[in-house]
Amino acid sequence: MQKNKIISFNSLIIFLACTGMFLSTLDTGIMTIALPFLTKYFHTTPTITTLSISGYTMTLAAVIMLLGVLSDQIGKLKISMFGLTIFGLSSLLAGYATNINALICFRIIQGIGAAGVQATAIALITTHIDKKHLQAAIGTLGIAIGLGPVLGPTVGGVLLFMGSWRWIFWINVPIIIVSLMVNAYLLKHIKEETRQSQKIDSLGAAFISGTILTLLSGLSIIQTNLAVGSLLLITALILLVLLLKIEKQKNQGLLNLNVYQNSPGLGLFLLQTTTFGFTSALIFLFPPFLLEKILGVNYGMAGLFILGTPIGLVIFSRISSKHNNGTKSKQFVSLGLLLMGLSFLLLFLCHHFLTPYLVTLFLLLYGVGGGCFQPANIALITSAVPNTIQGEISSLQRMLQNMGIAIGASIGGLILSVNFSKVDNMTIGWLIGILALAIMSTISLTFQDK
Repeated sequence: MQKNKIISFNSLIIFLACTGMFLSTLDTGIMTIALPFLTKYFHTTPTITTLSISGYTMTLAAVIMLLGVLSDQIGKLKISMFGLTIFGLSSLLAGYATNINALICFRIIQGIGAAGVQATAIALITTHIDKKHLQAAIGTLGIAIGLGPVLGPTVGGVLLFMGSWRWIFWINVPIIIVSLMVNAYLLKHIKEETRQSQKIDSLGAAFISGTILTLLSGLSIIQTNLAVGSLLLITALILLVLLLKIEKQKNQGLLNLNVYQNSPGLGLFLLQTTTFGFTSALIFLFPPFLLEKILGVNYGMAGLFILGTPIGLVIFSRISSKHNNGTKSKQFVSLGLLLMGLSFLLLFLCHHFLTPYLVTLFLLLYGVGGGCFQPANIALITSAVPNTIQGEISSLQRMLQNMGIAIGASIGGLILSVNFSKVDNMTIGWLIGILALAIMSTISLTFQDK
């Protein structure tokens, strides 16, 4: 009876973490396909409509660390409940928006809810799932993280085709209601370990939010205004230096830098997750242009050909987790980096005679590498620190991976805007991906055993 109860709790926690993570990452990309329609529907400009995406992602990135630290202090399930409630209500209201300003406002609020969900998803699993089932649970979560951004445009396109843009947001509501019921049940039956005695570092939270907002703003603006974008990036760097200096002087800051410094390999693992975000942005950005603009594939078929990455990710997240008992994480990370690098190398070497099917095969190889890499990398990061700061470290992992994605998308956009041939632009992109993964693999092999 007790064993069945444990299994039940495990299943509910995995469901809660994965559905929240999937929906919040799905909504990062679900709006992209609807931008042209919403621009016309609300009689506005593409620049204004794009704020519904950037407002969501910036808000998420700006508050996720604060909510992660808060979850360690008052409980992961409480912050998860908060995040789900805000996310669900804002999704409902966004669907009722009557003008673009209201839509942008509700999307910003939705970003706060998404931050609450993402800040706790990994931590819920690492603190409440028993060790026997932990690797499999992390693998399942890795699938949710990987599928959300990729399926976002596809789901959005289907819902638009069915006749109502409002369902882009309303589709979240019934799933959120079920998740809230599960969250409430777990909150009632599980007692969480917390650090209620620690006060919130408001100054640290302000510096982190300022750093993230200026960095993301700089990355998005630099493509159209080099001077302003560069100024914002320099400001972000200054804020980051000040943040680290302030946090290092505190015994109980927002970031437990002393714990990080005493955690072997943690800096390397976090750099790996940032690199994965960077190269994933490139692998999601370039193939649609390659298929449609160079190979002449129509939009519908291009959407099918790029499914190689999520298919590989789903299958091998499960396989790698099944064969990893927690002692092989470094090997799976190294294998994943190697396979992802090989994918970029093949795209680079074969760029003159690529076919849609070869593109799919090489994207599948990247997905296989990502499936080997991501669950193992998450396991390494979360196992490097105590359970008392799992919310904090999980939030940091999500924030850095999202930062990698933002940087990759910005650099990818700059590459596509260079006045070369489309083939040459793609070649530069593949080469940058090769270099990033080769450097990361070299650093990993050099330092992972030290």
